[in-house]
Amino acid sequence: MNKYFLFFLLSLGTTASYGQKLKAVYEYILSPMATYREEVYFQDGVKTSVRDSIPQSKANAGNEEEEDGEMSGSMSVMIDMGKVYRNIVIQKNNSTQLLETNSIKGSNYLISDDFPTLDWNTNYTDVDTLGKYICHKATAAYRGTTIVAYYTEDIPVPAGPYKFAGLPGLIVMLYNEGANPHYWLLKEIEYPFTGGIPVNEKYMNSLPKLSLENYIKKADLANEEHVRMMMSKMPLVEGVTVERKKIRGSVEQVYEWEKN
Repeated sequence: MNKYFLFFLLSLGTTASYGQKLKAVYEYILSPMATYREEVYFQDGVKTSVRDSIPQSKANAGNEEEEDGEMSGSMSVMIDMGKVYRNIVIQKNNSTQLLETNSIKGSNYLISDDFPTLDWNTNYTDVDTLGKYICHKATAAYRGTTIVAYYTEDIPVPAGPYKFAGLPGLIVMLYNEGANPHYWLLKEIEYPFTGGIPVNEKYMNSLPKLSLENYIKKADLANEEHVRMMMSKMPLVEGVTVERKKIRGSVEQVYEWEKN
């Protein structure tokens, strides 16, 4: 009898956490010179992440305006700093595929990502207090890097920034190990959240469709073309050869199809 009662309480708690809508605002630190605002919404097992391409300092100064009411511009800040685009990720707990919007040279795409299962290792005794939250450590291998997350069971919602989720509580801080780590820090939270999600799904579904593999290949070609143009403007030094190594400016370094 006690066993069934405990199961009922656990099921009730899980249902409540999934039913209540949450909004979390993260500070996404790409580099000391580039920090972005990322809003994450979660309800009924669906997580939506929204991040604009304008660094917070520029956004606060009001130097840029969004176009088309949704997003425009270039996927890579390196290609075109003057345009604005919106990266949107929609992720459902019961689906292995997520949808993402991104852009290349002013063209927007809806991308389907067969997202790999994150095998989180939560077997750590580390407990840290981040802000007002008691947090536990977790790690996972992810597309050529190791992800380190600190989550709090005080907010029993399995959500987090960008494409990361699935822990027993909300992710408060996350970063990838390596020479160029990216950081996500929780800055604000509304739970429960009663507002709307600023995503135009009709517009998203009208975009040209690409698989993640085809999109990345297209984006890599655009980046390589940009680098070639930059190199062609640099003076040649006789006897000196510059070796270029592909380094992606994202947390993803090696994709599934590149391992073979």
